[in-house]
Amino acid sequence: MPNRERLQKQIQRLSLADKQALQVWLAESIEEESQPPDTEPVTGREVVETTIAGRITYQSELVKCGKSKCRCATEGKLHGPYWYGYRKEKGRLKSWYIGKELEIADEAESAKAEGE
Repeated sequence: MPNRERLQKQIQRLSLADKQALQVWLAESIEEESQPPDTEPVTGREVVETTIAGRITYQSELVKCGKSKCRCATEGKLHGPYWYGYRKEKGRLKSWYIGKELEIADEAESAKAEGE
């Protein structure tokens, strides 16, 4: 934990006003990270169902494959539905494919499944 100790020493050197500003920023950051992400539908997809578990939003989506001669492009019949997971990480929305069936695991297992 040398990084934590170094960070603590740097914080101790801050003025009271800077420590208070840091505290406000940390509270806002923690609140934001503890909330499930807001997800906007991806172009070429239609959301069928949404489930929230902890900080992860799961969405069942009908998707367009991108092939010009496919039924999804010519007839508008989308593929699926397929499940996708969404989570905010370092302020960015991260998504991953789950599959046809949704089995909600805890966040640690989800992170392993994503290959982190």
